[in-house]
Amino acid sequence: MRNMEFSPKPGFQIEVENGYEYFIPQEFQENPIEYFEREGKNIKTGEIKFDENRRVLEDPTTVKDLPVWRNNNGKELHVVAKRVNTGKGEMMKSGDPFYEYKILKLVQELGLLAAKPVAKVEKGNVHLIIMERIFGVRWSEKDSLNLKERGYSNKDIENLKMQAESKMEQLKKKFEEAGIIRGWKLKDMVFDVDIENKIIRGIVPTDWERTKIEKQSPN
Repeated sequence: MRNMEFSPKPGFQIEVENGYEYFIPQEFQENPIEYFEREGKNIKTGEIKFDENRRVLEDPTTVKDLPVWRNNNGKELHVVAKRVNTGKGEMMKSGDPFYEYKILKLVQELGLLAAKPVAKVEKGNVHLIIMERIFGVRWSEKDSLNLKERGYSNKDIENLKMQAESKMEQLKKKFEEAGIIRGWKLKDMVFDVDIENKIIRGIVPTDWERTKIEKQSPN
């Protein structure tokens, strides 16, 4: 089955992955970029950061949590939207504004951990990608855990970080064995934390703009 394409206002092109077509709100279908700006909630706070050439390194306004989407049966879909920075990482080199979206699909096909791609949007030089939200604690939300108020010592907090780093190293090995090369930093992960037992149950990587794919040698 081919991906479903909607017919929004002139100038927009929306392509939705199979299984998600009945979750897309009418307001999003009509004007996804306006919906993104109006309804989206910034995931990160702070100012836009530039490099020495005035290229955007980090823009807190480009990744947003969207309102919960529901299908006709009331099933919920939690999504995150990202406005693509085409001058960043491998997208700039490839010239493909949906490079990161293709990486997400590839990672899913390989059975590795990543957010599931939901839809992509294009209008002129503006591009959005929509993906399922990964449930857990984002690095930007770590202070909201109030670990010390929950009885954590400095040693407990350091041990939690060491657990996360160990799991991240294990993931790195799996991805590299599959020919997927990317940077591995805790700030680019979402954490499944068992607060009561002081355990990191798992982590899932995010931010795929700088990911490289290495061709595997045939056996």
